[in-house]
Amino acid sequence: MLKIEKLQAGILQQVSLCVAKGECVAVVGESGSGKTTLLNAIAGYIDYKGEISLAQKNLNALPPWQRNCRYLNQRLYLFPHKSIAGNLMLAKPDASREEQLALLKKLKIAHLIDRYPHQLSGGEQQRSALARALIHLPDLLLLDEPFSSLDWQTREHIWHEVKSLTQALQITTLLVTHEPKEADFLAERQVRLHLGRFI
Repeated sequence: MLKIEKLQAGILQQVSLCVAKGECVAVVGESGSGKTTLLNAIAGYIDYKGEISLAQKNLNALPPWQRNCRYLNQRLYLFPHKSIAGNLMLAKPDASREEQLALLKKLKIAHLIDRYPHQLSGGEQQRSALARALIHLPDLLLLDEPFSSLDWQTREHIWHEVKSLTQALQITTLLVTHEPKEADFLAERQVRLHLGRFI
């Protein structure tokens, strides 16, 4: 479970939110309403006031690398000099090749395990970045418009894969999106941010 109480950061004013374990909540609202700021505060990338707890652990004093959440946005941050297997190894050094292949198979890219990012299409790179986010099972998945640069057909394929994986693994997910269809498909409920407040 993710619990946010009276969060203040940037434009955000006294924001409170609870997300149950395994639930996907979409955060919607206009540009500049504080959506990305909310994710950055949860991930520990920016200073904030208020309380954030995840899986009954208070995150306030923890640096980003000790918070068991994974952040995925349009910038994939795949290391270009490493294969997909190598990128997964960075996220979970003790993962066996079988474990890597099992996850990549769920995302329908097991055949790409030894390829490098520049050899992949945009959709394949996005699936690879998602695999890296999930190989070390996070308590929370933060998605900030990660699929917006993909064509519609690829995007809808990935939606199905993300939904089945997060449901099967019971991963709590916070999704920031401008796309109503994406919010409707992936999220159990939606919350709207307007000028730094939930409405």
